[in-house]
Amino acid sequence: MGASRSTAGYAASRSSSDLLAVALLGTAALVSAWSQDHPNLCLALVVGAIALTGRAPRLQPADVVALAVAAWAGVTMMWTVDSGTTLKTALTYASAALIFVAIRHLAARVVTALVVGGCYLLGCVVRAWDVVRAALGGNLPARSDALDLTVRFGVEGVNLNFTAYTLATGCLLASLLLTVRGQHPAVRVLLALPLPVLACGVLLNGTKGALVAITLIPVYLVTSRLSPRLALATVTVLVPALLILVPLGMGDDSLRQFDTSFGQRSTGDLSGRLLVWPEALATWSDNVFLGIGAGSFPIVNSVGVGAHNLLLTVGNDLGLLGVLGYAAVFTLALGRYARQSAPARQRAGAYLVTLFPIWLTGHWETSLGAWLTLGLLTALPSATVRAGRHRRS
Repeated sequence: MGASRSTAGYAASRSSSDLLAVALLGTAALVSAWSQDHPNLCLALVVGAIALTGRAPRLQPADVVALAVAAWAGVTMMWTVDSGTTLKTALTYASAALIFVAIRHLAARVVTALVVGGCYLLGCVVRAWDVVRAALGGNLPARSDALDLTVRFGVEGVNLNFTAYTLATGCLLASLLLTVRGQHPAVRVLLALPLPVLACGVLLNGTKGALVAITLIPVYLVTSRLSPRLALATVTVLVPALLILVPLGMGDDSLRQFDTSFGQRSTGDLSGRLLVWPEALATWSDNVFLGIGAGSFPIVNSVGVGAHNLLLTVGNDLGLLGVLGYAAVFTLALGRYARQSAPARQRAGAYLVTLFPIWLTGHWETSLGAWLTLGLLTALPSATVRAGRHRRS
């Protein structure tokens, strides 16, 4: 009898600790949608969540490589031109890697994935509403029509592109969670409700990459239903190829034509990206294997801005070794996930397609939202299986 009570008490204590761990992880998800200025807070919350479980994560190859990439970002302090900037950036890499690992560690049940994902979506909805309020507030000129992107609305003190990319990632996460079968209708309604709000926020914000991203979500989810395997195979070839070839100078004319489609917002050089990419490539080529130190490129280039491209940013940050490690995380995580089923292949392809325009023209390499979504997505198969076993028992 005493042993039974002791076991029951331990189980209750363990359950309470797990609930608190999920709460901390959900808080980190909420904060990551709020602003890009709190990576250290998110890092502390994630570490606390893992510690509260009382057990070490069962690391898969993708987890190991993600942690190795984060550690490598810290190693680049040995040759960086600015140790303070590199330390801050390295901590952001660590936050991204750990939130990925923590979610895959904790999301043992579908409900956990929904809670953490719901917290991120809540943060996205609040930010989208802030954008809507800015548009209604009259502090900026009104748009001539809905597609007049010469006037952009955002959140005071928060980068416009960060806001747009966050809302687009929220659209992606909600769309992916909606494809999971067996959910209660009320849950599906709660997942669907944020979509029009987030899409409205992206439209009012006017960031081109995010607009393309939210357009690609329904297009890919619908078309890939015909042949998830073929659609994923096409995406896994095209997305990496374009992410490599475009910043190397191939397709500049197509990008200029795309830029002109935005009328008065057109600059002829994709808002300066076609000018900064060659300089970023030249800087990386001088330090091909090791890079120049995480976060250092804005300090050393002539215009003082980031590379606004995944390959060139990670290349300058971490060198070719870091680029290969970074790519390996997504290859390992999504590759293993996509082998589970046709719906898994569809979701994996949607993830790549949606983030492609953001990776190509923005800074989203250490986005906690993107890594959180990757973690939730690749945790879903095991979560679904375990939930099903509990129901059968």
